[in-house]
Amino acid sequence: MALFGLFGAKPKEETEITPVLAENTQGESNKKTTSPEEEKKDEKRVITITWGTGMPIDVIFNFIHKNFEEEGFQDALVNCDITYRDAKEKIIRNDLEMLFKRIILKYKSDIRVVNVKIENAHKALALSAAADMEALRATYEEHLTEIQEMQSQLEANEPKMTTMIESYRRGFLKGIAASAVNFINNK
Repeated sequence: MALFGLFGAKPKEETEITPVLAENTQGESNKKTTSPEEEKKDEKRVITITWGTGMPIDVIFNFIHKNFEEEGFQDALVNCDITYRDAKEKIIRNDLEMLFKRIILKYKSDIRVVNVKIENAHKALALSAAADMEALRATYEEHLTEIQEMQSQLEANEPKMTTMIESYRRGFLKGIAASAVNFINNK
């Protein structure tokens, strides 16, 4: 009987934690006592927030908007030589350029796969699926165009493409200032 119970046992129910929209006003306390009925209402008001495209181009945007200020600050405390800062800025820039190359290759590969699927869908007279794939291919092509434009902007040193370098530089300068103040205070 235990053998059958082992195979017939139902899996344990997993609990999922989901964020719930809190409707507290400024005067209310964060602690609320709710009945089970109210908790069920709250479960229906779960909000899922997604942003970006969910595609490889988001990796580039995240890298560009990454804040390197703390890293720059720490580097300046260790080595406050300006040539060190310049070398690190080149490394950050090269990382972005390599990211461009990797993501362009990914999009080109995805476009080739989608082209094959479009061709197969047309052969099978699955015109709806072909239309969906053509829309996806158009999105990939738009992203490739945007990435190529971003590469041009990086080559032209446009500020919106060098925010990560500027944040590193700002942190580095703060680190130099902190080192100078520490040196002065210890004299």
